[in-house]
Amino acid sequence: MSNKKDADKKFYGQLFSKTGWTMAIVVVLAILYVLFLPKSLDNEFWKWLIISVAILKAFLIVRITFTQLSKMLGDSHYLEHVLSLFTLIISLIVLSFASDYYALYVNEAANFKTNLIVVKPSIFLFFEFFYYSLISFATVGYGDFVPISLSAKFLVALETILYFFVLVFGTANINRINIKD
Repeated sequence: MSNKKDADKKFYGQLFSKTGWTMAIVVVLAILYVLFLPKSLDNEFWKWLIISVAILKAFLIVRITFTQLSKMLGDSHYLEHVLSLFTLIISLIVLSFASDYYALYVNEAANFKTNLIVVKPSIFLFFEFFYYSLISFATVGYGDFVPISLSAKFLVALETILYFFVLVFGTANINRINIKD
């Protein structure tokens, strides 16, 4: 039992130390989008900024998170650790793109075709885009949100590409899992 506790302590310590900056960037940007984006004056500038930041976050998630976490999986083979790892990666991706979709919609509502009744920026509007990001990541796509603009379509495609990275990463590491405790 002590061996499992030591492995847990080491794994979770590494998990949060290796992904801390990525998590902080994603969360802080989401909060900044919700609080300050509606004050934008130049829609075209904000649109390019949102896309640039989304590409940067995707790069951080893929480069730093996947490479570092792949090394961590080499040390730990417990199913609980693998599931925690995937929960963190998926949460980062979904939250990151939810904030990007939200920012793009607040920047110009015509980026998405939707029946949203929430007109002013709020946490409820952010939740709508969190839902959309989760549904897009799961590749379900109910059709209640449709990306219309090229920038919105680009963000959705980028999220889908990250979904495939997670799928390939999971498949490549499935043989490392130790079901026994």
